[in-house]
Order: sequence, then C-alpha cells, then structure tokens
Amino acid sequence: MTGFASCPGIVIITLITSLISIPVKAEIWTNEISDVQYGRIGSNVTLLCSASRNGSAVEWRLNGTRVASSFAVLQNGNLILTNSDSTMEGNYSCHDKKGQLLRATALRLGYGPALLRIHCIAANYYSICCSWEQNVKTFLPTEYISTFRHASKASETCHQDFFRTNVCTIKNPKNWHSSYVVNITEVNPLGSTFTLSRIQFLDIVKPDPPERVSAEPVHGSPRRLRVYWEYPATWPKESSFPLRFQVQYKPMESRSWSVVEATHLTTELTDVLAGHFHIIQVRAMDLLGNGNWSEWSTEIKALPWLEPTPKPEESESSTQSHTENTDHSSTSESKVESEEQYEKLALLVSLGSLGGVFLALLAFFTILIWVRHKGKEETSKQELTSMMKMKSLPM
Repeated sequence: MTGFASCPGIVIITLITSLISIPVKAEIWTNEISDVQYGRIGSNVTLLCSASRNGSAVEWRLNGTRVASSFAVLQNGNLILTNSDSTMEGNYSCHDKKGQLLRATALRLGYGPALLRIHCIAANYYSICCSWEQNVKTFLPTEYISTFRHASKASETCHQDFFRTNVCTIKNPKNWHSSYVVNITEVNPLGSTFTLSRIQFLDIVKPDPPERVSAEPVHGSPRRLRVYWEYPATWPKESSFPLRFQVQYKPMESRSWSVVEATHLTTELTDVLAGHFHIIQVRAMDLLGNGNWSEWSTEIKALPWLEPTPKPEESESSTQSHTENTDHSSTSESKVESEEQYEKLALLVSLGSLGGVFLALLAFFTILIWVRHKGKEETSKQELTSMMKMKSLPM
C-alpha cells in the first residue's frame, strides 16, 4: 500500500513547505536591518529611505508601529526626527504603498565623547595602573586608545586589560623620579576626544592593604592583644622595599580609634579595654615615606584574655571545700582564741601572785622598820629617865 503513511519523509517535507508559505506581516526583524545609524540626543536626525523612487509616498514604522507625525517630518521619502531624545531609539522601517519593506535601520542615540577623569596608582615599584571614568555618559558603544610617554621620549602603549576596557597598565616604569604623561582617547560613532594626565611616579605609590590580619589574646593579660598580618600580595617582599604599618583599634562600643606604628609583621596592643571585643585594622606605606598610605584592611574582631570561669562541678566542690575550710578555720580560730584567753588568764594570775608577794614583802619591811623605830624610841626614853634620876641624887 502506497501513501503518506508509507513515506513519513514526504509528510515532514509537506509540513515544512506549508510553514514557509504562511504569509508574514511586513515588519522589521533583526536580520533585516540593513544598517545601524547613530545620532546625538537633542539634535535633528534624518533617516534615509533610498529605495523610494522619486520621493514616492512611503510609510515609516518604529518597531512595527506607524511613526507619529508629532515628532517626525517626511521629506522626499526620508524621515526627519526633530529634537531627538532617548525615547525615539528603536528599529525603523520604510515601506511602500503595498507595505513592502524598502529599508530598515536601527537608530541609537547618545552623546559624543568628552573629557575623562583619569586616576593612576602604583601598588608597587614595578607597574602603574591607570583607570578612567566618563564625565558624560554617552550611551553609545565606546573604545579607548591608551598611551603614555615620559621625559621627551616617544609615546608607548599603555596595556589594556581585555576584560576591563577602562584600565591600562604601564609595566616596569624605567624612571621613578620622572613624570609621566598618560593619554586616553575616547572614540565612539559621534567622534573622539583625548584627555591628558601628568603623574609623578613617587607621588602615586600606594600599597594594597595588608593581608591575613589576625589577633589573639595574651594569656594572663586581660588588657593586651597580639596582632599579626602579612605583606600585600602585590608588594615585593625583598628587603629593598620595606613597608611600615599603622594599626588602629577601638572597643566596638567606642567611636574613637587608637593608633600604633609598627615596622614588623606583628605588634602587641597594651591598653585594650578588658572584657570587650575590639575592632582592628592595619594599613601600609613605603618605609621611606613615598606616596600614600594604603586603604585600611578589612575589620577583624578580637577579645582580650578572660580569666576562666570554673565549671559547675568544680564550683560545687570548691564551695564544699570552702565551707569545710571555713568550718575548720572557724574551729581553729576558736581554739586559738581559747588558748589566747587561757594565756591571758594565766598571765593575770601570775601578775596577781607576783603583786601579792610584792605587797607582802612591802608590808613585812614596813612592819620591821616600824618595830625597829619603836625600839629605838623606848631605848631613848629609858636612857632619858635614867639620866633624870641620876641628876636628882644628892651630890
């Protein structure tokens, strides 16, 4: 049996032919655009319809929609856009009376090149990196030509990065003490403009921020922190290019920074606030003072050393031992107090006994003296009586 069922290839070809024969509206497609035209915003832009014969009537469309006469003028088949602005951008197409496409043009509007802002910096002594920005955004495809020269020598190419069109590098500058003139030329479909910038090499030296900044507490010192860092990867580590550093730090709650200087890759902060987190940053500069300080490194946080807090079990045992020690010490203290009282009592008894002996001796000697004195008085009276009797005897 012959037929379409036995010939699937014929069916596919028939379907493709049917699709191709479907009528399509006469609109402008990307692959039908014959050219791209650029215009300056604010100016009058003329779009040509060169396929029109002798200025015959044509119709202009913007993105498939008929162009309004309020902002456009038809002249000999050409379309004149007056005082153009960004809303007039798009795909324009010119059609004859039958709607046949005569010409298609993509219109892009923007501004011509203007002076640039150029900024150059040397992250080390082996290269100068220059970048630039537009003072006027053109909204148009733009290319840049970058060159430089130093002293009276001829211009050389400033090497541009393929992925960064607004950056170029001067490799291995030959004279650190001379000035360089950088020339950046901006080119777009509306023209070109060049910008010159004179730079002094030693004035633009600026290292990248130090890397791998870290900090650790100093054991047993609640007011100290030890800070470490490394040279930036872009700076040579040879001894002929040393860097000096500044470390700034502050408690997280504070607004005031403290700053210390360092020439090595570590320093110790000796006056941090105990028990508080601190924010720390480091920056670098050529040791001889050429150029500028780097940007500050990324902030890190650090906490000074804290005295360890005992665990709950340790706390209970220490409390129990403290209680036992307290009881033991209380018993000891009471014993000591009793002994001291006994010693005082014994001392008082001894002093009392000694006082009693002293008083007894004093009384004894007093009585002895009194008796002797009394005996002498009696003897004197007897002698006086004897003498009186003798005188009374007759001679």
